[in-house]
Amino acid sequence: MLYYRDILELVSQARGLGLKTSLVSGAGWVRGESSTRARIKALAGAGLNHVCISWDQYHEEFSARERPLLLARLALEAGLEVAVRVVAISDAQKEAYHAMFDGLPVYLQAQTPIMLGRAASLPAQHFAFRDEPPDGVCAVILSPTIEADGTVYACCGPSYYASHSSPLRLGNTLEEPLEDILARSRQDPFLEMIHVAGPYGLYKLLKDLPAGEACLKTRPAYSSICDLCLDVTNDPKLVTAVRERIADIDAQRLRVAGRLWMKNKLLPELKKRRTIMKEMEPEA
Repeated sequence: MLYYRDILELVSQARGLGLKTSLVSGAGWVRGESSTRARIKALAGAGLNHVCISWDQYHEEFSARERPLLLARLALEAGLEVAVRVVAISDAQKEAYHAMFDGLPVYLQAQTPIMLGRAASLPAQHFAFRDEPPDGVCAVILSPTIEADGTVYACCGPSYYASHSSPLRLGNTLEEPLEDILARSRQDPFLEMIHVAGPYGLYKLLKDLPAGEACLKTRPAYSSICDLCLDVTNDPKLVTAVRERIADIDAQRLRVAGRLWMKNKLLPELKKRRTIMKEMEPEA
């Protein structure tokens, strides 16, 4: 945690604004038990709600297994919710890393690698490719990320690689208030469509339109829904075509149906899973 004091201040300010906060960490900063406990206790006191520990073969290459285990135990001791996120392609890999935390009331997350950024240099066997445009909703499109230069991105994933004109770039806090940027993004039907229908929803809207036939070229293989999202959002012609298509009655019905499904079916199911994991009793 290289910026511990900055994080402590941000957590405190977030609590003052009525916001919940989560610390995502690979536990590389964890050292002795007393110093780690002191930092976690201070963060919890400042208002931190949740810790998400990233742990898999990519993190283990640079850190000892004892560190994420110590972080999980001390975070739970401080009354924080704890999740463990594994990036892997096989169920065996996911289960092996999750098994490290057996007996701790954490909830488990798994994600396949996305071929973006430094991950693009990994060998092909690290990815679970699909031949067709991938379906699936996007749970993080309305979880903005703010960079040090003030740029606000729509998610914590591919939007960092979005073109300057992309709708995934929401604005800049040095130019306008964050409140205005977030309010505008929450009202954007384009972003809502990604949230409730996924990038595949955009693909379905485009594929029979002239702009889609001319500009939307399918890839030989996709590593995730993020590939498809960038293919659409980085092309101004496709973005314009989607916005025009969203305005018609059928697309509006799709958005409403997707919104209701997310609210009444998917999100309650995810909450139920988390509750089950948190209520697990440690093994004797």
